[in-house]
Amino acid sequence: MADKDHLIKVTNRDKIAPTGPHEQKSFAARCHCSRIRFSVTLATAALPLRAFICHCGACRTSHGTFGSFHIILPPGVAPEWDEGSSREQLAWYKGEYGGDLSFCPTCGTHAGGYSPELDQWAVTWGIFDEKFWQLAFHTCTQSAAGGGMAPWLPEVAGAAVPHVSLGSQDFPNACEPCVGPDGRERLRAECACGGVAFSITRPSQEVIDDEYMGDYVMSSSSAENPTTRSNDENYKWKAFLDMCRDCGRLSGATVVPWILVPRIAITDPPMPPDFQGVGTLKTYQSTRGRVTRGFCGRCGATVLLGTTRRTPSERQAVLNVAMGVLRAPEGVRAEDWTVWRTGNVAWADDARGYDAEFTDALVSGIRNWGVETHGQAVDFPVI
Repeated sequence: MADKDHLIKVTNRDKIAPTGPHEQKSFAARCHCSRIRFSVTLATAALPLRAFICHCGACRTSHGTFGSFHIILPPGVAPEWDEGSSREQLAWYKGEYGGDLSFCPTCGTHAGGYSPELDQWAVTWGIFDEKFWQLAFHTCTQSAAGGGMAPWLPEVAGAAVPHVSLGSQDFPNACEPCVGPDGRERLRAECACGGVAFSITRPSQEVIDDEYMGDYVMSSSSAENPTTRSNDENYKWKAFLDMCRDCGRLSGATVVPWILVPRIAITDPPMPPDFQGVGTLKTYQSTRGRVTRGFCGRCGATVLLGTTRRTPSERQAVLNVAMGVLRAPEGVRAEDWTVWRTGNVAWADDARGYDAEFTDALVSGIRNWGVETHGQAVDFPVI
């Protein structure tokens, strides 16, 4: 468990506004569709606030990312709602380990939550227009088999990001091997509440041989030389990090990990072209007519994304599946199923305009991890 000093720092309880007159600054936040709008007002002397990434299973599967990206507001600070927006317009989900998580029921943007135990609000990074925090801690990394994205962020702006334990917080038996009716292994995907669940198959020969879908699989040898296609059977799906502002705002995180999977490789149940009728899955067009996102209407988890840019035909459509909802037994990076793009991070240049220090640390961290663990930094196009 975290010691008292760490707990005070994680919760920013030492960042209470001074008594008497003092300078303040307000920071605006909004969801993607602008239904949810608020600001927080902070003492400038308290800035930056400490932020953390919680890697526990509840946070991963309720957000669809490799963790929740949260800032706990100092005692006495709460969201100040814009006219026409209110707390009542949020959808609320009580997580596995207490605390209430909130998201926009229209677009799925995660806004944060409230802890009755602490009597403090937590807000997500991605919904703010201006940065007022610094990543200070990784929490609950023991819950993320293999470490998740923590090994990619050992430091930010030259400052170490320590790991703080808040106790074991993961679902029991959540990552058992999955086998389909045909006896073949499958990769299970399931959000926190279980309202959206499906399986992903290994790359089939139909996919591998397809002139379009075949570009989204790699073997161990093709990772070493992406221009060649080998005959070995160890084909995997491609995985990458995405730092576009739409993804960051909708997930509440600064970065979303995706696995690229043809729609025809999703089963138990199959994924319809319009994403309709799959449990509690709701859809939202973040770019009208071009990008459709699916999220759980009960727990808010980002689940998948479809774009016309990866749909040469209905049969050949390739989807982004959010890796936070995957239940790979070997670890949250699902490395038995994926080849990671470690040589580049999608939309990193745009992200630098929002948070250059975090972006540079992540780009460097995943590249270094790729070289150290696989002998190289792998790169490939993701569109």
